[in-house]
Amino acid sequence: MNYPIYRSKAALRFTLSRTNSAFIEAAPTIPGREQQQVQKGERKYDWQNQKLSMAVSSEELLAIAAACESLRVKGTSPLPPLYHDPKKGNYNGNPKQFRIDPYTNQTSKTPFIAIANLSETEMGKQTRRFSIGLTYANLYAIQVFATRAASIMLDWNSPYSEKEEVTPEKDETPQPEKTPEPEEEIIQEEISEDDIPF
Repeated sequence: MNYPIYRSKAALRFTLSRTNSAFIEAAPTIPGREQQQVQKGERKYDWQNQKLSMAVSSEELLAIAAACESLRVKGTSPLPPLYHDPKKGNYNGNPKQFRIDPYTNQTSKTPFIAIANLSETEMGKQTRRFSIGLTYANLYAIQVFATRAASIMLDWNSPYSEKEEVTPEKDETPQPEKTPEPEEEIIQEEISEDDIPF
């Protein structure tokens, strides 16, 4: 499952892998193809050589969804930058940061209301940064994607997790005592042979 956003200089995509790992990825356009229409099968963005990728947790996805909703409704983003330093977990790689901020430069033709930034730093200096303008529709799609991906990662799609063993609960509420109902007196009439119609 993924949601890509394409712009003239770069692309951004949110991806949920088959192993339920979520990523935010960005890539620049291949030099010389910024304004070209590409043919079917050709690539406009350099996903193989220049891709910047950041893994995100389910909690971070829910924070992104909340920030998108806040930007759409209030125009503000309560999302602090998501910062990942692989070295803190004894992994190789450079620190990465993702943020969504309100878009203040309204000189573009497209009515952007937010801007997403995915950046990488090396030795304290920013080495790569991809900025993608987001429309109202983009924010809503990111919100839906992030919510759905987090619910899949947290196994909220099934009423019971495979890890949990469900046992029926005992109803321990006191039951009112039943008072016996008075028996109705049954009156039987005697039937004679003359009363039978045949």
